[in-house]
Amino acid sequence: MGLGPSIKMTTLHHYHCPITKQLLKDKELDFSGIIVNGVSESFDDKVFTAQRTGDIAGCMRADGAIVAIDGWGNHHIDFVNVIEQLGMKGIPSIGMSYIGQQGRLVCTNNYVETIVDFNKNASGYESCIVGDNNLSAYDAIKAVALLKSKMKKMGNFRKDLAAEEKRVMRLIRKNYAIEEIRFGEKTDISHGILTIRGGIEEGFVGLEPSVKEMHVRLIKPNEHHQFINSNLDFMPIAYKQSGNLGAGETRLLAGATVMLTGVEDVSGFQPSNIGSSEGYMDHCIRFNQSGTPAEDDSILHMDFLFENGEGRTATGIQAAHRLADHVLNEIRKQMHNIEDMPYATDEFYDVIRPNCSRVVLVKIVSGLGNMYDTAVFPNQPGGYIGARNLIDMRNTPFVITPNQCLDGVIHSLI
Repeated sequence: MGLGPSIKMTTLHHYHCPITKQLLKDKELDFSGIIVNGVSESFDDKVFTAQRTGDIAGCMRADGAIVAIDGWGNHHIDFVNVIEQLGMKGIPSIGMSYIGQQGRLVCTNNYVETIVDFNKNASGYESCIVGDNNLSAYDAIKAVALLKSKMKKMGNFRKDLAAEEKRVMRLIRKNYAIEEIRFGEKTDISHGILTIRGGIEEGFVGLEPSVKEMHVRLIKPNEHHQFINSNLDFMPIAYKQSGNLGAGETRLLAGATVMLTGVEDVSGFQPSNIGSSEGYMDHCIRFNQSGTPAEDDSILHMDFLFENGEGRTATGIQAAHRLADHVLNEIRKQMHNIEDMPYATDEFYDVIRPNCSRVVLVKIVSGLGNMYDTAVFPNQPGGYIGARNLIDMRNTPFVITPNQCLDGVIHSLI
């Protein structure tokens, strides 16, 4: 048991993280940072990483925490261990997980008191529709409200709205609206049109022995009734214009989303952890969620034919994500000098509210390799090349800023 299609937090989901956004804008809370904790395989490692997460939260002088996970079953061992370690340090927490009927906790403890269940299905069971049970903005609102109530009851809640907040880091996101994606002689961005060089994949596919073929396709908003292979990820098309991830300027092609899918040659195996998501797009994707495209987005679709057996290995899945990033890097080069398009600007700040309760977000993400892993700190927002896989880091917990999360530091390999 681990991760099903309907609850998976794609790269796009972390990029638009609804909990991070909700905590940032709550002026009654001092959002101190995000602890990233990878799911481990052995019980000893689960306990070890949970203890380290509790230690980090204690060092951050947290008054409260939200603990969010996108897996269930054995992964709930990590979930409840983290909540226990926080509770033992006097840090009240609200858990966020898929529960329903299928994802009921396999274990618990005295500190697991309040969980926001983001199951959306009346049956209480997982579906093979990507985004069907996504953690939503409404779920985030509930979790923050419940945490504030819990902290008040424990005497951990304080606020001084008269105290001046301090902005310590600024991230500017410039959103360039893409009205159409088309193929052409060269890759270019102009007047709301993204042109992709025809045959762009031909120069890259030979770099990865695990991938036999790669096909780049374009899907218009009204073309969703077509068959696709199992989903590997959704990604933004974003470019770091200046600064490091989490600061400076990032350029985003709004209205365009990258979709990765794949299947194995010979066996026809559809890559998945629990239940694959192949089928007609309008049946196997819940659009307009934090981790999925908007219904009116243009989709840059990259479909991978893995060598037999490679669609169920870490090597194969990582190869597909690297190839996708190679294609995106050609687009990103053109994003550096967009001159003939207007843009809308979003500004994000990491904020210190010195006289308010300190709150941390714990993201328990995939860290088991194969089709359940996470990479962090790529070269480009939401990308993969240059990133470090959590399984290679033994899932040791570490802290990122809210702005780093919203600037694509976390990449999902699922």
